Amino acid sequence: MTSTGRFVWFEYVSKDASKAQGFFGELFGWSTKNVPMPDGAYTMIAAPDGPTIGGYFPPPDGAGPQAAWLPYLLVPSAGDIAAKVKSLGGSVMKEPYKVGDFATMAVVLDPLGAALALWQPNKPEEPAKPAAGHFVWNELSSKTPEASVKFYSQIGGFTSSKMDMGEMGTYHVLESGGQGRAGIMAQQMPGAPHAWLPYVQVASADQTADKAKRLGATIVVPPTDIPNVGRFAIFVDAQGAATGILQPQP
Repeated sequence: MTSTGRFVWFEYVSKDASKAQGFFGELFGWSTKNVPMPDGAYTMIAAPDGPTIGGYFPPPDGAGPQAAWLPYLLVPSAGDIAAKVKSLGGSVMKEPYKVGDFATMAVVLDPLGAALALWQPNKPEEPAKPAAGHFVWNELSSKTPEASVKFYSQIGGFTSSKMDMGEMGTYHVLESGGQGRAGIMAQQMPGAPHAWLPYVQVASADQTADKAKRLGATIVVPPTDIPNVGRFAIFVDAQGAATGILQPQP
């Protein structure tokens, strides 16, 4: 049986998919794979070693110009969890619907407005082994981190643990199946969006950050060491989406 309570897919939502594909293809070595769907072809992100790990998708009508990542949370029932989201103060952007023969999904907002998709697959989906070019972490900066931990624990079935990050405060790790799946922390920058930030594993945080900058991205957190974890950085690309990179500790 598929273990739920983990983020299994990341979708880059933007008005210029070709620009995003060029940027991330050059930066991470991602390629694309088009899959026919009932309402048209869907462009998947393929990691350098082959597995598909995400996709590119246009924004809904009326959305602003800024691009964003939409994480997919694996759930036992998209319908039940969407109803729970509403009962806990969140909202449903797109009610549960069938995605071909693949799954049932819904798109929801948490109580502070962070978007995520609920993914109920028709067949078991187990995680691939982490490797360079794969998504390796997901992080939420929240105005009310304790409330966000409670919300996601209830919809994702997570347990949580705490890490003392010194001046940055407490870092909450969402866990399932005995593993850390995502993190929640207090917002560090006033006015920063309440949104999920995916991290991609890289061989060198410094070299990847330099390359991202050369390709037109803005480095918002320069390469920094995290004791016992590795070295990370965060950039914002030319379309406005933030992405983290992580070089795991050997």
